[in-house]
Amino acid sequence: MDLSGYPKRHNSKAASPFRYPGGKGFLTSFLQEQISQRFPSSRASYAEPYCGGAGAALNLLVDDLVDHLYLNDADYRIYSAWHAMLFETDRFLEEIEEVSVDLATWQACLAKLHEKPDELYDFDSGFAAFFINRTSRSGVILGSGPIGGYDQEGTWKIDARFNKPSLIEKIAQLGQLRERVSPSCLDGMQFCRSLEDRDLLDDTFLFVDPPYVQAGGRLYWDGMNLPKHDALAEWLLSGVAKHWLLTYDDHPIVRENYRTIQAHKIAVRYSLGRRRLEKELLYQSPIAA
Repeated sequence: MDLSGYPKRHNSKAASPFRYPGGKGFLTSFLQEQISQRFPSSRASYAEPYCGGAGAALNLLVDDLVDHLYLNDADYRIYSAWHAMLFETDRFLEEIEEVSVDLATWQACLAKLHEKPDELYDFDSGFAAFFINRTSRSGVILGSGPIGGYDQEGTWKIDARFNKPSLIEKIAQLGQLRERVSPSCLDGMQFCRSLEDRDLLDDTFLFVDPPYVQAGGRLYWDGMNLPKHDALAEWLLSGVAKHWLLTYDDHPIVRENYRTIQAHKIAVRYSLGRRRLEKELLYQSPIAA
């Protein structure tokens, strides 16, 4: 599938304060078209069961192209970051203003991520996840190391992607939109079924970008085992959700699970170690005539 004709948003204009390898913010214009075709006379809500940095979701919300976001991530650290930015915005902005962007803070935040809090939502875990994301190579929270290396002798230093004024602007804007965002911390399939149970699926566009089959365990604390990948396929193909788009790594298990519908290949830019384009698979539910 050739997506080159769709306008691309420059990174400096991205609404999400996170940075993720293989992030799907570049699909914003394509998703906008999909949503307008499926909901020609009404405003849709938009949901992501594996939201991560929610790059496309926030672009669509900021541009007022969707009515409401349902953002879910099974990792309590990522959920806590979203919850803190949305509902403790001023506190989060103060932390950004005051934090020292150095290796000592990076190490302290990394240690915090390995502590299990008493409650599902924990402000400090959320800020630590955000800080590690902005200061680690390629934005990978799990096992990537700080930008510039541990000796800080690289061309880029640890603060290279921590532009405080820009991040403050993005998060302040997010706080202003808090009434239109519902974050949650559920297993991806639990989240999908919760949308079904609340009768939200008819008016919601579902963008599904699950952890990779091949490398999910290396990149995420909450990856997916094979039964979960199978369960997701069974649910999507059951027809209970009418409006969805799915992206996946090109893996034999994925091709087998979705063999009954057409697969499209798309190019996704990564920067894990070196910049490169990878081919991923894109599937979508049929658009009603």
